[in-house]
Amino acid sequence: MSELPYPVIAVDGTAASGKSTFSRELARRLGYVYVNTGAMYRGVTWYLQQKKVPLQDAVAVAQEVEAAGVETGLREGELVFHIAGIDPLPHVRDASVNEGVSLVAQVPLVRKLLVAEQQRLAEQGPLVMEGRDIGTVVFPKTPYKFYIDANPAVRAERRKLQGETDVIQKRDTLDQQRVTSPLMRAANAHFLDSGHASVEELIAVALRYLAAHGLKVSA
Repeated sequence: MSELPYPVIAVDGTAASGKSTFSRELARRLGYVYVNTGAMYRGVTWYLQQKKVPLQDAVAVAQEVEAAGVETGLREGELVFHIAGIDPLPHVRDASVNEGVSLVAQVPLVRKLLVAEQQRLAEQGPLVMEGRDIGTVVFPKTPYKFYIDANPAVRAERRKLQGETDVIQKRDTLDQQRVTSPLMRAANAHFLDSGHASVEELIAVALRYLAAHGLKVSA
């Protein structure tokens, strides 16, 4: 994209690294809108599962999603996402979605459609956007980027406490090895280790970093 009309803070990282908690709190502190792009991919996955589309069939997945159509926007400071006119967001944490989302996220057309929607959100206001390819693909030109990771054992324990059963290392491997928009750290992304740091500590580091890079940060 060319110059962004509003500031966008890109937050990428591995599964269960705490990037959602961090991103949500950072957005609250700054008065920005928090956008979880993973929820979009999960929403598409849930919809496909309801339609009984085999997720291993990339052609069938692409055809169904293109025919259904996706719509994304911001309303009262929250993400609005519909596929085929349906709001899938209440279902994105279903166990079956956890198991299938990486397969859907590998499909190039799905990524193309959702990335375009994510980029359009930046026309509506300042964002903290988290995902797996925000700093590398969605908003590569934003100067405000973070990459969050933690020891796999720590992340697995977090998933267990959340009551979710997806195998995080398998998901990370699938996302890192996919051809289209693989999970990777942008060269200019500031690394945050969330393994033993509190959210408050991570936010404090992030706010100092953002201020040092020219973003107006309130005390």
